[in-house]
Amino acid sequence: MAVKGSKVKPMRIIPHSPLASAVRWLVLLVLFVACVGGAYYTGVWFTKERYESLEAAAGAKQDQATAELSRQVAQLRTGAEVDRQTMEDLRQLVMTQKAQISASERDLRVYKDLLSPSVKTNPLGISFGVFTVLPLKDSGHFSYSLTVQKLSTKEADFSGTLEFRIIGQQNGKTLQLSLYQVSSQVTVPSIPLNFKYFQTLEGDMTLPSGFTPQNVELVVKTLDKKAPPLVTAELDWPMSATKPNKSIP
Repeated sequence: MAVKGSKVKPMRIIPHSPLASAVRWLVLLVLFVACVGGAYYTGVWFTKERYESLEAAAGAKQDQATAELSRQVAQLRTGAEVDRQTMEDLRQLVMTQKAQISASERDLRVYKDLLSPSVKTNPLGISFGVFTVLPLKDSGHFSYSLTVQKLSTKEADFSGTLEFRIIGQQNGKTLQLSLYQVSSQVTVPSIPLNFKYFQTLEGDMTLPSGFTPQNVELVVKTLDKKAPPLVTAELDWPMSATKPNKSIP
């Protein structure tokens, strides 16, 4: 019997089914697991993508920094090589100028001897110009150049011979080598000379292993029996020949 004024709610009777309830709970469990798994793998994917993006950016930045450092190192090496080559060029220039100054001083002494009324140590007027020795690629191998010149006022050609000897040390002992012993361009101890103003001798030489050259002894002899028999000079071994020249291929 309904009470007057109260609202009546419709009701229905649902049969009790344990299996259907279990299925519903299983479906809910599967959906929950699927949602949780989806959320987890989605998070993992986003995290992986972000990590790979950051890693790629860091790698690119590191590569850029490495390239910049390599460029700076290359610039420093180039600068150092340029400085080294510049110093070597300056050293060679100084050595050449010193050789030219020495040759000029020798010429001056010859002129003084020619003009001196009391002392004539070099009446032939023979002088030695610039003497150069340059190292080649292989150790102990050198190229050489020597100018023999006539500074006297005589117009006649000069005919004579030149003895070229290298004085140095080997195994603590003094050793003397003639040019023909170390140079394939010279085959006799006395090198023939025949010139009006000057004659230049050029070639290569190979010094023995362990031999340290110190100076060069030069002796010029004339073929004219009426003239003084010889002119001698002793030249220092050029400092430019004491260091291998790496620029020669």
